[in-house]
Amino acid sequence: MQKVSINSECGKASMSNGCCNVGACKLQKRASCPCAASKIAFTSLPNGLTMNNNNNSKELQCTSCHCSDETDKAVSRVSNKATSSEAEAEDDNILCHKRAIESFASASVAEKRKMILDLCQQLVLTDEQNKELCHRILHEIKNGLAKETHKKADVKCFVTYVQDLPNGKERGKFLALDLGGTNFRVLLIHLKEEHDFQMESRIYAIPEHIMIGSGKQLFDHIAECLCNFVTEHEVKYERLPLGFTFSFPLKQLGLTKGLLVTWTKGFNCEGVINEDVVQLLKDAIARRGDIKIDVCAILNDTTGTLMSCAWKNPSCKIGLIVGTGSNACYVEQVKECEMFDGDTHGKPHVVINTEWGAFGNNGSLNFVRTEFDEEIDRHSINPGQQIFEKMISGMYMGELVRLIMVKMVQAGVLFKGHSSDVLMTRGQFFTKYVSEIEADEPDTYSNCHMVLEELGLTEVTDDDCANVRYICECVSKRAAHLVSCGIATLINKMNEPHVTVGVDGSVYRFHPKFHSLMVEKIAQIVKPGLTFELMLSEDGSGRGAALVAAVASREDNILSEIELNSAVAKQA
Repeated sequence: MQKVSINSECGKASMSNGCCNVGACKLQKRASCPCAASKIAFTSLPNGLTMNNNNNSKELQCTSCHCSDETDKAVSRVSNKATSSEAEAEDDNILCHKRAIESFASASVAEKRKMILDLCQQLVLTDEQNKELCHRILHEIKNGLAKETHKKADVKCFVTYVQDLPNGKERGKFLALDLGGTNFRVLLIHLKEEHDFQMESRIYAIPEHIMIGSGKQLFDHIAECLCNFVTEHEVKYERLPLGFTFSFPLKQLGLTKGLLVTWTKGFNCEGVINEDVVQLLKDAIARRGDIKIDVCAILNDTTGTLMSCAWKNPSCKIGLIVGTGSNACYVEQVKECEMFDGDTHGKPHVVINTEWGAFGNNGSLNFVRTEFDEEIDRHSINPGQQIFEKMISGMYMGELVRLIMVKMVQAGVLFKGHSSDVLMTRGQFFTKYVSEIEADEPDTYSNCHMVLEELGLTEVTDDDCANVRYICECVSKRAAHLVSCGIATLINKMNEPHVTVGVDGSVYRFHPKFHSLMVEKIAQIVKPGLTFELMLSEDGSGRGAALVAAVASREDNILSEIELNSAVAKQA
């Protein structure tokens, strides 16, 4: 491996064809420095090369352009030389960059591993950082709950008006409507004895012309499909309660009232924004006049996850989604919820939908964000929004890994500097690849080789695979630890002796280590004496919606019975 001599003045290093070799420079950001390699970023270099840290940006520095002199005279010498012939300067830049890549490509396995370890160190959260994260998450949650700070809060902590959890004694037939994309589901769930249930469902498409048509067209289409479903399952003439999972931004004003904030996912139906979507569905059902369905609750998939798990496990008080996106809900004391508007019926608790994906929008996560997180955000469809979610969820995890890999390839550390068109294309390293690569047994890389082959990378060594797997592990472990900080904060805030967390989402469900990473980290953070368990949810957006309807019906029956008894007592 070629060695480069470095000293504190950086003025004695060798020049070759007008271009400096790769080394260290105090002024690596000088525009006049012609060294293309100064754009490559590392924290540790082989054989004595050094680097400079500046605002979390790790950059190699030019050794021989004399730009480290205390005056700008040396910089001017290089600048004048570069501008004397633009073509020559460009050739020098290319040559210098190639030499840098060749130097790193010929580094030893241990040296390359050290470079990977050092670059990924910024993804490793320290105990102090985890402690600070928990403090900031709690602060944001309190801001969302308080009336004075709610409007400006990033973590909104919306009141769901779900005040009762399943007790396992719910019985009967219930419908669920799950609307969240270009298809929607209708489910019929028959709750029986001892947590036994029977479920039938069907998926219906929403034609594109309806997705961009009027709100009346959309809800008439849904009502027609509901009619077809109950007719097919021979319950058309039964009056059934329905839980409505609506996975679009919603301002909830009650258990059966929610205003659409904005359309997403390709929908743009006229006349729905700022309207009560429950009422729009009820109106569509009423226009038909041939089915008997009571829409008795609206919810999101996080609340559904909590309800689905609570039906089997009464200690479930937190719902968590770690999939394409990330969110959490939890059971809070009503007295803490200043945004609760309406009659609490004397009930002490309510489910809060945190919408924690927006945590960090105000900059509170900047102390743990990396250059890769910033690049993800810059190229997203919503820059500056959903910062926490972008560091966790399946929509972005694979892209984070790809960005780190690209940096290492361009430096010659991975694959001898050879890339592929697929690897260089945004969004083409899927999050499922992270799970597949980490599923390999220790010291075996069959999955990794297959993934890299899909990316068009064929000349790959086991050492390359080991480094790629380490990158994947750092990204997924950080995601698990960030989620764990959030869950531990909720557990500590609730301060109950034992809490079960219902979890759903593709990342948690399919990543081979996510569960164990979370269990280990949460256990380190929760208060002494508090215990917890993580429980995989089963169809929160479907079965959970039906259970919300079941609980709402149960409570309505209880209230009706109380009112009836009260009326009889007055007559007597």
